[in-house]
Amino acid sequence: MTARRVLVLLVSLLAVLAAGTALGRALPTAPGEQSVDVGFARDMSTHHAQAVAMAFDALQTAPTPEVRQLALDMVGTQQNQVGRLQQLLVVWGRPLAGSTPVMGWMTGTDAHDRHLAAQASTGSTLMPGMATGAELARLQSEDGAVFEVHFLQLVLRHHQGGIEMAEVGADRATTPEVRDLARAIAASQEGEVAVLTELLADRGAQPLPAP
Repeated sequence: MTARRVLVLLVSLLAVLAAGTALGRALPTAPGEQSVDVGFARDMSTHHAQAVAMAFDALQTAPTPEVRQLALDMVGTQQNQVGRLQQLLVVWGRPLAGSTPVMGWMTGTDAHDRHLAAQASTGSTLMPGMATGAELARLQSEDGAVFEVHFLQLVLRHHQGGIEMAEVGADRATTPEVRDLARAIAASQEGEVAVLTELLADRGAQPLPAP
C-alpha cells in the first residue's frame, strides 16, 4: 500500500471516528473483552481493511468504469463501517486489537466449525474469504482484464466470508449498535455479491472454488 493510500485511509477513518463520538458517548454499559460485540468489532474491522485495500488497487488499475465504481462504493461503505466499529471499541475502552483468537467470538456456531475445519485442512490462520499474501501479490502484479477478473473473484469470496461473520454478529451480539451494524454489513455485501456475480459472468469468468 502506498503512503498516499495509507494517508487517505487514516484521514477518512479519523473523520468517521470524530463524527461518531456523540453517538458513542451515549452508549450503555460496555461489553466485556471476551464478548461477541468486541470480537466482532475487531475482526470485522480487519476483514474490511483488506477489502478496502483491494478496492484502492482497483480504483487505480481496473480498466472499466463499472468495476471502478464498485471499488469506489466499497471504499466508502466499508471505511465508514470500520470507523463505526472502531469508535465503539474506543468508547468501550477496549484496544483496537486484542489477544483473543480470531473468530473466537463465533465459538459454538456452524460457521466457526467450518472455519476450524478449513484452518486444519489448509494451515491458514486467515478469516473466511480473506485473500492470502500470495493472492494479493499476484493481484498487484496484474492489469487490464486479467486484473479485473481476479479482483472480482477475490472480492466475491471475501464478501461471502464477511456475510457469514456478519450474520453471526447480528444474531449473537448483545448491543443494538453492533447488531444493527452487522445487519447493515450483511445487507450491503449481499447486494454487492449480486453485482460481483454479474460482472464475472459478463467477463465469462467463474467464482473461485470454495476453500
